[in-house]
Amino acid sequence: MKNTALYYIAAGVCLAACSAPNQSSIEVSNSLDAVRNGEMVCAKVDTSKPHILKDAQGNEVAYQVKGDGILFLADVPAQGTATYSWTEGTPAEVKPLTTAFFLGDRRKDDFCWENDKAAYRMYGPALLKENPSSGVDLWLKHSSDLTADAMYTQEEKEGKPYHVDFGLGIDSYKVGHAAGCGGVAIVSDGKIWPGGPYARYEILQQGPLQTIFKLAYDSVQVGENVLSEEITITVNAGANMNKAEVVLKGADIADLQLGGAIFLHDSIQNLNIAAERGYITYCETANSDKGIYGIHQQQGIDPATVDFGRNYCAVFVPGAEDFAQYDNTEVAVRKYKVGDTLTYYFGGAWSKRDYATDQEWDAAIGLDAKRLSSPLTVTVK
Repeated sequence: MKNTALYYIAAGVCLAACSAPNQSSIEVSNSLDAVRNGEMVCAKVDTSKPHILKDAQGNEVAYQVKGDGILFLADVPAQGTATYSWTEGTPAEVKPLTTAFFLGDRRKDDFCWENDKAAYRMYGPALLKENPSSGVDLWLKHSSDLTADAMYTQEEKEGKPYHVDFGLGIDSYKVGHAAGCGGVAIVSDGKIWPGGPYARYEILQQGPLQTIFKLAYDSVQVGENVLSEEITITVNAGANMNKAEVVLKGADIADLQLGGAIFLHDSIQNLNIAAERGYITYCETANSDKGIYGIHQQQGIDPATVDFGRNYCAVFVPGAEDFAQYDNTEVAVRKYKVGDTLTYYFGGAWSKRDYATDQEWDAAIGLDAKRLSSPLTVTVK
């Protein structure tokens, strides 16, 4: 298994105007009639020396150096502009809010990543005999701290399984041999074709505000064809959804559709399909830890009486042409040609954190879909 070196400064292009390196004013403009807080932007600025980024009120703003610019989380008023200053100086240490890591022998080649909102994992080759899928597992968190590694460690060293909430968070979402919470949907011949575990991984960028990695799948069965797949996932601080860029390679398939999917488990508790906007939201009772390992029974607690909150999932496929359900899996897909790159977004949340109700989660994803379709404009003066 190959693991590339972790680094903060990565080659990349910032989508922003840029002039002379000594200029220090960054303007971020919002064309929507909604406030946009904590949204990732990129600005081309002089990074040859240490600098301090401040907002219009003089508050220091955390940033991550990327290529010839910086990434930071902007707060911009509705149909307005926010101005930031960029001056030489020693910045404060940035609290890490994103990460990705390979578990290896610690847990059967799990690959895990997270941001301040939620944590996720996908299954590796050590699980092949257990017939796992290429689906996405969702882990819920009580705080913005990076906790996934601590949840693994808690089970390893203290015997506290991560399927039970011991104060850090919980794995309460069942992936099944399906897409899980936002896995790739491959549809052909009236069927969905779930893949197996990834073969290789590569961490492309590891940073406090943005992390990027790639997973490779060598054998993806689609009808009589066997394709290969690469999925590059970008996780940003403050974001409800991860960005997924998928490429399939092999023989072309005439009726092939590609997108994102959500496994609906035993029933459709609250499924919303916004076809005109290209997204799906799904909400259900978080319950996979009820009675597991007898933890609650040992404490004299009937697990059926415990409120574990609600799992939330979402998928947004720009330009989605079809929404359908296959074997308890809801998909949002569009026509796809082998060799092209398809971009979609997926993510999850917990009612015990940012969104107390199903309606709040659906509204948040609706706004995210609008934001992703109308990026903030960044100008350096």
